[in-house]
Amino acid sequence: MKTDITNPFITGGYLSPDYFCNRAEETKRITDAISSRRNLTLISLRRMGKTGLLRHVKYQLEHSKKSFAVIYVDLLPTMNGNEMLNSISSTLYRIRKSEKNFLERMLSLMASLRPRLTMDPLTGEPSIELKVETPSGIQSGLEQILKLISEIKQDIVFMFDEFQQIANYPEKNIESLLRSVIQTYPVVPFIFSGSSKHMLENMFMSPGRPFYQSSELMYLDRILDDDYRIFIKEKFNKGNMEIDDLSINRVFNWTRLHTYYVQYVCNHLYGKGGNTIGEEQVNNVLHQIIIDFEPQYINYRNLLPAHQFRLLKAIAAEDGVTQPTSGDFIRKNDLTSPSSVSTSLKALSDKEMIVNDLNKWNVYDVFFSRWLEYHYKQ
Repeated sequence: MKTDITNPFITGGYLSPDYFCNRAEETKRITDAISSRRNLTLISLRRMGKTGLLRHVKYQLEHSKKSFAVIYVDLLPTMNGNEMLNSISSTLYRIRKSEKNFLERMLSLMASLRPRLTMDPLTGEPSIELKVETPSGIQSGLEQILKLISEIKQDIVFMFDEFQQIANYPEKNIESLLRSVIQTYPVVPFIFSGSSKHMLENMFMSPGRPFYQSSELMYLDRILDDDYRIFIKEKFNKGNMEIDDLSINRVFNWTRLHTYYVQYVCNHLYGKGGNTIGEEQVNNVLHQIIIDFEPQYINYRNLLPAHQFRLLKAIAAEDGVTQPTSGDFIRKNDLTSPSSVSTSLKALSDKEMIVNDLNKWNVYDVFFSRWLEYHYKQ
């Protein structure tokens, strides 16, 4: 499928393979797991392209000769088991709504959960709302949904994006309920994914957890710079524009080769137009990004305790720190003591404002890191 758009550097969602950079090996590993009916858990940093990869796999499966039925559910917006059921049932209805009498069958099977059809006020998409008040109701709802799924006369794949979100639900037995229901459908491969490495590893690698050893783990890294360079040059060339290697290197270094941020910068460079993209154009865009996001980052500064913000500034100024509790780092940045740094480090990590990536603590939001560096580097 060809999609005719003005700017080829997509910063949200997925359009088609034409606008997706490589990931051939990762795509093959996921599709091989699906073909072999193996569950797989995909783990990556936020905005590294995990969701884009899942949607790319979904596109490939839906356009293959077998024409898989792919049920993709993003759990990040959900806050409890009831909302999880609503999200799953709404997704199922949307992919099967054209089937004769499907809605009637669905509403009848789930009658005990008081289902009703609604419309999303923003997208206009149909949604199913259920009313679930007990753990047994959640289990019953899951069983009924999977029963409907099992009736699909196609190979089925289930994708749970941001799966770690279920650990935040108030219902403490959601993992056990999901695992017990999923086990009854061994022919349906489940792809789990998420951006919290620690939480997902605990779910799937801890002997006391319901999902222990139920899925192979796959870690998504950065796109290889050579592959990304070819992709970027090709897209600029198709728009009758040229960008030199030094400029691409500058983008890669400034964004830490982190997919979303590379795409965002290239999107703005492409949008500026002009036949040639060089150092001046790149620096102008990077400076404009810092200005555009400044109100948001000033708000972060105002909300954070003073010691946590000092630690953030120090980490950004160093462009990543391997030993944040070392005496030299603490003295240089007026951070009081190793214990206070450890406390702030944990608090910022829990808030997902810093992350340990490539054995270094970094500010998670690359643009925020560059804003801090720009304003506070000594």
